[in-house]
Amino acid sequence: MNIQANQNQKLPWAKAVGGPVFFLSFGLIGYLYAQLNIGPTPPGQLGPAFWPKMCLLSITLAAAFKLFEVLKQRGQPAKAGANALKAMDNRKLALMIAMIVLVVPAIGFLGFPISSVSFFWLFMRLAGEKKRLRMLLISVLGTIALLYLFVKVVYIPLPRGDWIFDDITLFIYRVLFIQ
Repeated sequence: MNIQANQNQKLPWAKAVGGPVFFLSFGLIGYLYAQLNIGPTPPGQLGPAFWPKMCLLSITLAAAFKLFEVLKQRGQPAKAGANALKAMDNRKLALMIAMIVLVVPAIGFLGFPISSVSFFWLFMRLAGEKKRLRMLLISVLGTIALLYLFVKVVYIPLPRGDWIFDDITLFIYRVLFIQ
């Protein structure tokens, strides 16, 4: 009976390590694939592999930090406080993944600024954020930062949207002195 109780204590930790190990492996394998198989980088440019590699490197680093956090908590007894591992809500996870997939066509129709602010807001709300001011600041300032990064610094034209959303995006660009 002692052995069964000991196995039950280890199961949540093993489950907690599974996700970070998966995404760490996914990020590393994807990065290596992008490095080896995406075309050569033109001189003086970022090249077609730059952004996929940056995304995959970010996934790898985030997974490594999460894995380190889980490993650090392994020897500690389970707490009911803020540091305890929370049970995963698969329905929320599925909705978050669906949002990530659906934001791509939304960017084409609504334009990058509107869909980005909406995505940040809804994603944080679904993740459990309750403070509206924080959600507003992160949504708006995060979108502005991405607009400046992509449009002004890297010179990547972002989708402006269709119909009236094109005019709204142009208005936002003018207010931010992007165009």
